[in-house]
Amino acid sequence: MVLKKLIAVALSALMVLCLSGCDGLMLNVDELLLSPKLEGDMYPVQQALEDAVGDDITLKYPSLGEYRSAFVLKDINADGTDEAFAFYSTTSDSTVTMHINVIEKENNKWKSKGDLSLVGTGIESVSFADLNGNGRLEIIVGWYIFGTTEKQVGIYEFEGGFLTLRAIEPYTNFTFADFTGDMIKDIVVIYLNSAETAATAKLLSLSNSGIKEVGSAKLDPGVSSYNTPVVSKLSDNTPALYVDAVKGSGMITEIIWYKDGTLNGTYNPEAPEYSPTYRSGTVVSRDYDSDGTVDIPLTEILVSTAQMADSDKVYYTNWSQFSGSEFSTVASALMNYSDGYSITVPSHIKQNLLVIRKLESRTRYFYSYNQSENAVGTEIFRIVTVSAAEYDKTTYYESGYVEIAQTENLVYLIKIAADNNLELTNDEIKAMFAVLK
Repeated sequence: MVLKKLIAVALSALMVLCLSGCDGLMLNVDELLLSPKLEGDMYPVQQALEDAVGDDITLKYPSLGEYRSAFVLKDINADGTDEAFAFYSTTSDSTVTMHINVIEKENNKWKSKGDLSLVGTGIESVSFADLNGNGRLEIIVGWYIFGTTEKQVGIYEFEGGFLTLRAIEPYTNFTFADFTGDMIKDIVVIYLNSAETAATAKLLSLSNSGIKEVGSAKLDPGVSSYNTPVVSKLSDNTPALYVDAVKGSGMITEIIWYKDGTLNGTYNPEAPEYSPTYRSGTVVSRDYDSDGTVDIPLTEILVSTAQMADSDKVYYTNWSQFSGSEFSTVASALMNYSDGYSITVPSHIKQNLLVIRKLESRTRYFYSYNQSENAVGTEIFRIVTVSAAEYDKTTYYESGYVEIAQTENLVYLIKIAADNNLELTNDEIKAMFAVLK
């Protein structure tokens, strides 16, 4: 409520100034809203900060992650009482300086205990993890140095009311997990250095003696951006990190894992033009078969459509797992992202299908196909997607359609041809069908 009133006051002031004809006068609404007062239990925390550093500050709110407040409460030292960490910036002679302020409770009153300065313009994320196994959390802060592409991540230990910097790294993405198998979380830092056409992954481990670089691996420098890393495992259960990345007009998946004392990746510097996980479009990796391992979407053309125009060609997505040395397909599926479903095709009929797409009617027609004779047979079945608002069950039922799935907005129906020579049943097709989540 307080913030809404401040915004209203700021906008009113802007309208008055504009109406008064003050040409050339530029106001920043953010500057009029410096340090809006928190309410309730958090008000004393902000008051303690302002008592220590003044109120001519700009609060900084993390743009990503679990913690999105400029004031983060966390029991970082496992003493049963929350500490507060405040993120703000100050400006002097047009120079912006970022700050992390530590605020603790003493005699039931919040008090600032220390302040750290950073060279940066904003906070991207704040995370906590026990990186050395001592039962206390480290605070990991990622911040913007300039714009949104130049970033640094700092790892801080908290002791005696003070934060101590243990490591600082340039980064594009980072995440934590136990990659080395010692039951303690490590941190993997991924850095795409576009200026030097280089990309690397570093595995860092924290101990009482400091930060140690356990290993590093080169990544594909030809990518332009990364998706959020996903911690999973290889098909042999080795912990692994999966990072989808945009490359040209398509996408690859960087797979990073630690084994036998070495940090490994799927990128091969000796064959830089070859990306084993490259696929056209922007299909992301996922755990397609729900077995706890990320699957990579590798594409394979449907042979029966190979001679067709590009717009009519159809591709299988071979959802594949990686063992550390080779890929194996766990499922071949026809993906319909526009209508939100997939058809997992059994191996014994995989090469015996022709699929024709009719986008205007939201229908997929499945025909039998003889690969050795390059001959198209009869229709086997069709799948139609209907808007739930326009769905007339009786009309479709009388036309031989059977409903196999429904969402809030869509209804999915199948119709099996009378002379279906693959002898597929409604139940078999229903088992092949899945609504995309």
